[in-house]
Amino acid sequence: MITHKHLRQVIEDIYLNDNRITEELLLRLINEFRYSNLYIPAKRQNNTLNFIIYEDEGEKITPLFTDLDEFHKFYRDGDVEVLNNSFELYRNILKTTDIEGFVLNPASEKYLFKKEFILSIENIPKTNFFATNPYSEDELRQIYSSIDNTNLESFTDNPANIGDWEGLFERISSSRLFTLMVSSRDLTSKAEDGLISQKATGPMASMYVDKIGGRYATIFSSTSKLKEVKAEGFSYAQIINLATLVNFVLTEDMDGIVLNPSCGDVLIPRSVLLKYSLGFEKYANDERLFESMFYMFTID
Repeated sequence: MITHKHLRQVIEDIYLNDNRITEELLLRLINEFRYSNLYIPAKRQNNTLNFIIYEDEGEKITPLFTDLDEFHKFYRDGDVEVLNNSFELYRNILKTTDIEGFVLNPASEKYLFKKEFILSIENIPKTNFFATNPYSEDELRQIYSSIDNTNLESFTDNPANIGDWEGLFERISSSRLFTLMVSSRDLTSKAEDGLISQKATGPMASMYVDKIGGRYATIFSSTSKLKEVKAEGFSYAQIINLATLVNFVLTEDMDGIVLNPSCGDVLIPRSVLLKYSLGFEKYANDERLFESMFYMFTID
């Protein structure tokens, strides 16, 4: 369950700083808020859900919650429903209603976000990477068979490049990368010419997540690197759109990404992903990979 621990940590750090927001704290707060998916309470009246609004010193305020536990701390009666939405919707609410701000976790943090602050946040992340002309199955097979990331691997193998995020992302943005999909079932019989369509089978596998010191999505530069991971179950390769994956990691409150775990372990922390997130959308976004998440490849 998403708890928005990173957003809550920023707010805790602000309180520990005598409620003074430094430039660094403000940037962290804005970045975490941009990728949040918070909960808002509503009541049903005449089959219509209406947001709950309170008046505080003449201002109309609506509560938001980081998770369902925080929601249940504040609302105990059963006639209040809760909706989960992206930051973009909450920004639009303030644009189109007379609500003047949000109070986050009123039973805990009680942190007030005023309308002016929310509307000042720009560069809203993509929530949909839909494309009208996704790669066909044959095109995905051709991409898979031709992937060669030796340039990226040469860069990451050089210790002098540790911490050179611009250099790393420049090479990553011109690479084709995999993630590892793991299933409890052997899906080889479902493959056609090495390709398994989860459109046909339904969801049969999930992305391998590195849980050492947090929750990290994993990406790979080659299937040989991918095979180094000793995952429980049957392993398959999936081609990724890196921009989609980065947005997923950030909105799912994960701690970052590991490139080539078990055989390189290039750790890209959340703070770095947040800093460069708009760059991923601009330079590492192949929208034609929109449907690649529905396909997996058997690994020779």
